[in-house]
Amino acid sequence: MKRNLGRVILFLSLIIINLYSNEEYRWSASIDKTQAYVNEAVHLHYSCKFNSRDELHVIEFNPVGEYKDYDIHLLSEIERIEDSKRINDYEFVAFLKTSGFVEFEFDVLMKKTNQDSIENTVLGRDNAVYEQFSKKLIKQKKLSLNVMANNIPLVGDLNFTIKKDKPSVSAYEPYHFEIIIDGVGNLDKLQMIDLNISGVKVFTSTPKTDYKLTKDGYKGFWSQKFALVTDKSFQFPSIKYTYFNPFEKRSKEYEVKAFDIEVKELYKKDELLDKIERDEIVFKQEYIYYLLVFILGFLLGKVKIKKSKTKSVDTEFKNKVDSCKNLDELLILLVINNSSRFSDIIRKIEKKQIELEVAKKMLIK
Repeated sequence: MKRNLGRVILFLSLIIINLYSNEEYRWSASIDKTQAYVNEAVHLHYSCKFNSRDELHVIEFNPVGEYKDYDIHLLSEIERIEDSKRINDYEFVAFLKTSGFVEFEFDVLMKKTNQDSIENTVLGRDNAVYEQFSKKLIKQKKLSLNVMANNIPLVGDLNFTIKKDKPSVSAYEPYHFEIIIDGVGNLDKLQMIDLNISGVKVFTSTPKTDYKLTKDGYKGFWSQKFALVTDKSFQFPSIKYTYFNPFEKRSKEYEVKAFDIEVKELYKKDELLDKIERDEIVFKQEYIYYLLVFILGFLLGKVKIKKSKTKSVDTEFKNKVDSCKNLDELLILLVINNSSRFSDIIRKIEKKQIELEVAKKMLIK
């Protein structure tokens, strides 16, 4: 009896081995987590291993898209030959959108070039009536995980960096501020910051991004720069981020607390005249020295000296000024240039006290 049972087991094993050896290919699938949080990234891996170098099959497998419970992005798609056998690997990253039990189940279409198609191609026959491929629809292995609730949109392991000027500038001199967020997570969900400060002209650009998709989400950085211009002191508002760190399994906060910016007023014309008059009274004993300098200058003026022309502004800046088509473009150029020497012109442009051509002449004279 035992001998017969052993023969049956051996016979069944040989049948299974034979069936497997006759398989042209075999699919496998895996997921990197059994549980995760809403808005967290999970990694899906699908692999098709052939029993030969197979050149007849075409694989149509593309689950990328937006679904009810998740969004899927392609991480990589690689075909290679290993030990004389063809292997096709597909990696995807899914960002979860709902809590509860979530399943991933996709179809893949295997298209095999049939014998008639090969013969028609080789012999050059009219193949209009022949089927080019035999098709087989396969269901991928079902992958699942438990998704825990999380109502915080921003998820990841993040770091925050602030770059800012000293909190004291002259009137109409731009105050610069930059926020940088780096790490790994759903960085693609970060929104542009909108600063609205009464009495302050806020210049900003589209956030700069440099990140790439990885198994844990997008890895890299996101940053946004600001230049603030005004003639009065003001308060920079607080900026607060709440995010969920899936590695620490807890929510965290980062806050830029509100702070004051001192804006120093420019000297008025009458104040400057008063200062000159006071200086003249204090330093009257130096008038003799000034007189001698004047005489020396007069004598040197009689001597003909060939002067070399120098440029008061560099060529690149002059070209940029010339290319400005309106006062708004010119204002942005001066603000970005980050120089207090343009504060008077910036003030006049802000108050619409100057024309474009006049401002250009003052800058490139």
